[in-house]
This record gives sequence, C-alpha cells and structure tokens, in this order.
Amino acid sequence: MIPNLPQKQSVGQLPVGGTPMKRLVVISGSEATRRELIAQLEDLFDHRVQIESYATDNGIHHKIGHALVLLTSALIREEVKDCLEDSCEVMIAKRTLNFAHLDKLYALAEGSSLLIVNDLKETADAVVELLKKIGFTNYHYQSFYPGCSSAGLIYDFLITPGELEYSPNNAHNIIDIGPRILDITTIIEVVESLQMLSQEVDEKIHLISAKYLSKIISLGKELHLRHENLKMLNDFLVRMINSVNDGILSYDRTGRILLINQIAAKVLGMVEGANLFEEARQQSKKMYAFLREETLENYILHLDGAAFMFSKIRIESSDSCLLTLKNVREHINMENSLKKELKRQGYRAKYTFNDLIHKSQLMKDLIAKARKLAESEFSIMIYGESGTGKEILASAIHNASNRHSGPFLAVNFSALPDELIESELFGYEEGAFTGAKRGGKTGLFELANQGTLLLDEIGDTSAKIQSRLLRVLQEKEVLKVGGTQNIPVDVRVVAATNKDLYAMVKKGLFREDLYYRLKKLYIHIPPLRQRREDILPIFNHFLIQKNGFDLKLTADARHLLNDYDWPGNVRELESSVEYILAVRDGDLIDRSSLSEDLLQTQPASLESQDRLVLFVLNAIHAHNQNHVLIGRKKLAELSVDARFSLSEQQMRKVLEDLASRGLVQMGRGKVGLKLTALGSSSIDLT
Repeated sequence: MIPNLPQKQSVGQLPVGGTPMKRLVVISGSEATRRELIAQLEDLFDHRVQIESYATDNGIHHKIGHALVLLTSALIREEVKDCLEDSCEVMIAKRTLNFAHLDKLYALAEGSSLLIVNDLKETADAVVELLKKIGFTNYHYQSFYPGCSSAGLIYDFLITPGELEYSPNNAHNIIDIGPRILDITTIIEVVESLQMLSQEVDEKIHLISAKYLSKIISLGKELHLRHENLKMLNDFLVRMINSVNDGILSYDRTGRILLINQIAAKVLGMVEGANLFEEARQQSKKMYAFLREETLENYILHLDGAAFMFSKIRIESSDSCLLTLKNVREHINMENSLKKELKRQGYRAKYTFNDLIHKSQLMKDLIAKARKLAESEFSIMIYGESGTGKEILASAIHNASNRHSGPFLAVNFSALPDELIESELFGYEEGAFTGAKRGGKTGLFELANQGTLLLDEIGDTSAKIQSRLLRVLQEKEVLKVGGTQNIPVDVRVVAATNKDLYAMVKKGLFREDLYYRLKKLYIHIPPLRQRREDILPIFNHFLIQKNGFDLKLTADARHLLNDYDWPGNVRELESSVEYILAVRDGDLIDRSSLSEDLLQTQPASLESQDRLVLFVLNAIHAHNQNHVLIGRKKLAELSVDARFSLSEQQMRKVLEDLASRGLVQMGRGKVGLKLTALGSSSIDLT
C-alpha cells in the first residue's frame, strides 16, 4: 500500500519543564474524513499545534510514539494498535454532523424514507442518531453499509456523510452531507491533553471555543439569510399565484393540501392543510375527478352551476399533484378578447369576394367555387402565377368562412430565411438560441388559433419546415423551438404557390404526404391573359382608387392594354396605372402615357396572334401527325409547361370554343381530338 504522508504543521516550541509539546496525531478510517478533520483542526488551532494525520484505508507504515492520538472511532483502535507505542495517549473522538451541509436536508418532506450509507453498521447507526437528535425525527430510517443486500431496497433519498463509494447499485436521490466533524467536547479534551502552559490555558481554550462558536454563528447567519430569502421567494410566489385568473392547488400523496390560491379556495371551499381526499369523498358526485389517479387534461367539471376545465399533473420529484381550474366562460371571453386585439393589431383579413374585380366567366365560376370551399374546414391550395391575387383570394375565403371572427395571418416563405421561418411559425422558448427574446415568442400557428393561416409561396419551403408543417397538420399541435411541451392549435391552413408542386413531388423536391394534406381543396387563379375581359375593369378600379376619379382612354390605348399579355398579372397592371398617372399630361390616356412594354404590343387577331389558340392547335396537330390520341386532360398537362397552366375544366371550355369556330373536331369516347381543315389552315398561316 502507498503510505499516507503525515500532515505536519510547524509551530513554535511551547515548553513544559523544557520538553517539547506532544504531537497531535489524527487517525481516521477514510481519506475524506481525514481531510475534513484536518481542515477543522487547522482552522481552530491556527497552527499552534503540530498535527499529523493518517487514514487506515491508505495504511500506516511506521510506529507512532510520544503523541496524543485521536481516533475517529473506537472501531479502528484494534486496527491501529500495532502502530502505536506505549508512549502514546489514545483518545476516541466524539463527532457531530457538519452543519454547513445540513441545509440540503431541510426540503425533505416529513415521512420520507431515508437510506443512511456509511462504511460500517455502527457509523451508519451513529449518523441516524445524530440526525434524530438535531430534529430530523419524522422520517423512516434504514442503515446501509458493506455487506448489506440491495435487493428489494426501497427509499426516497440516500444520505451519506462523504461515503458515496459504499452506496448500493443504481443509487438515486443522493445527498452527501460531508464527513462528520469533531464536536466541542472533543476539542476541549484535546486542548487539555496537549498540556499548554497553565497560565495560558484559559486563554487558549477561550480562543478556540470562540472560533468554534464563531463558526456556528456564521452558519446560523447563513441559514437565517437563506430562510429569509426562501420566505421572500415564497411570499412572491403566493402573490403571483393569487394574481392569476385560474384556480391552483397542490397536494401530497396523502391528500393534504400544500398550496392553494384564493380562486381555488373560493371555488372549492378549502384551505391549506385540509385533506382534499376527505373533502372530495364527502362530495363524490361533484368532485369525483379529484379522486381519480390518472393525469387529466381539460376535463370538464361542473361546480356550483359553473363549468371549469380541470387539469391534473403528477410531480414525481416531490410525489405530489398540481391541479388547475379554468372557468370556461372566462376562458371563452379571454379568447374573444384576444381575437379582437389581434384584429386591432392588423391580424385580420382585409378583403372579401366583393374586392375581386372581374367581368369574365372564368372569375365568376372561380368565386362561386371559392364561396363553397370557404364553408368547409379543410385546408385549401391556391395556385396562380405571381401577381394574380392569391393572398386577396385567401383573405376573401377567410371572411366567408365560419372562422371570420378569428385572426387571419400570413407568412411568405420566399421572403424569410429557413431559421427565421421556423421561429415565426412555431415560436420559441426563452434562451432557445442566441438572440432569443426574453420570455420567448409566440408563433403564428398559436396567434392564428381559431382563425386562418396563409402559407404563401409554400413551394419555397425547405424539407425541414415541410416535415414540421406536416406534423402540425396531422396532430393539430405545435412544439416551440427549444420547447418540450406540445401546444394544441385550431387553425385552418390555406397554402398558395406559383410553382408546380406536383412536378416538384415527382422530382423529390416536395413531400408527397404534405402535398396531399394541403391540397384537400384546390383553386386555380387564371392569369390575366386568359381572362382579358377583366383587364379594363381592374385598370379602371386602380385608376379611381389612386387618382380619385376616372380618366378617359383612347381606343388605341384600350387595344394596347387588352392585347398585352401581362406576365406580372394584376400586380403589373397596378404598376402600369401608377406609371400612367405619373407621366400623363391631361385627362386623356393615349399611347404617349403608356410604358414601353405596352407600346411593343401589336393588335392581335385570332388566326395569327392568339398564343393560347395556337398552342392548342399545334399540340393537336403534332399528336395527329404521330397518330397519338390526345384529349383535354393531356392538353391541360401540357399547358403547364407552356405557362398557360389551365385546368382540365378550363381546357374543355377552350376546346368547345374552338369547336364552335370549326377549328377542332371533338369526338366521343376514345377517339381523341382532331383538327378540321380550317384548323390546319390556321396553323399554316403561321
């Protein structure tokens, strides 16, 4: 074994009859105890005594003589007897608990089962007795030491005086109160045995006892400050729980009420210290939920004519339960107030179907369809080129739905980075990441509760966000960034995009399961070039809106506006109005007031310039030449790549118009479409 080197302290000679003072040798069973006692003695004696120390765990490899030997336990006397010469005086120390560590025990609930772990049965039992003497009496104690079986061992907390290595396997709830220290009677006996000068002995004892007392007073002050801080914290918590609108109640496993705020006390007619179980049994019909063991969430409870949402969770660490009572009527009123506040802050739908300016049959059919879809609770996918008014349509759908009194919020995926999108949609907890706001942030899904959330440009979102969106749509709950608790939400989602999501699904760029979750209902907004009847009505609307009164258009300007394809759709049309109002000279809008893009447009004729008609005729001609059947479904699919993006129903109307002009022959069954002689000649003209 490696010997433990003596802990020697250099002191002045304190002669008695000319001979040096005897040494003080401390022998303990463990190294941890040796260090603790040496620290205590050095602090008390202030280097006035020469001290050596040993731990029997490390072994003693030489004889010890002419010393006062202080053994930490009578149990080690036999173990060290061969190391001690007859010239030694042996003293058995009386030890007590280290009060500096006892604050760890004050929070233990009375009645808890405590497992006391030490190196020997006698030392473990001694700790039990010391704990009982200083007031820890209302507990169930068990001693554990080497040789004990840990099979079937049940306890709430494990307490050890610095002897963790003797703990049973799978130990839990460990509290280390540090090795026991020397009590004051042993300190005085040591001073007397060291035979200090008689004229100084009273003074020395006084100084040492004063230091010991000072230490106790210091610990007392520290405990007092902790108690005062805890009292202040408790007062603050009491004020806080009394300030909330919900009833809050906590009770232990026996049913004793540990904490109850004013609202819960008023509703239940109970006070702190009462037994909840006994009260509930007396009113079993009304308070049956209080006696149920399982966790409950938003359980409806009727008390004295009022409905409450009752929730109960178990707190394992303290073996207690926490109850909350929410008044349903007050909760509904609060939700309504929140909706009003969100609307006041701008979280509302600004447009209705009356704001969709139109004259074309295509838009009439679209609005009629949208009104029907608005009545459902399913998610809706809106497809349309940039600038066609997808957000306006989403706003109109919300205002026509049963959620019109709830909030309407929108997020544009193309305008925000991925990290910001996640925190905007789902919110975050305080400290979730660097720069997170104090108190965290509420996400758009929570803010839009009982309302509508528009996910604009959904085709631009990342795979990570797609995965989280799918979970929200499936589970109807969100998890904040950095959060641990799922939050239920009731939100209708409207998605909008100008991309071909189906093609993205085929390429693996968009989740197929999310695509079909979002596309339960579907609306396609046709571009302006496919509903030219709407161009001038929308133009005049913007003109009056921005100018205050109407202006006259020359026939030439009217034709130029009608024949232009408007790749930017309604948004581009609005910008053109602003340009015209900025450059016009009088109240007549002519060619000179139009932008260069519009001036490059040539008047169109059906046979030579209508690109949609030419696209359809050329597609049918190519398939006829290759002897391949083609129908409106195939034409609708091809129209996406040609930037027309027609639905099958829209393509049917185009074909019926061409058939009425004698350009296309529409056969029944599996015959397919064919060009007439007039249709073929129309292609030849190009």
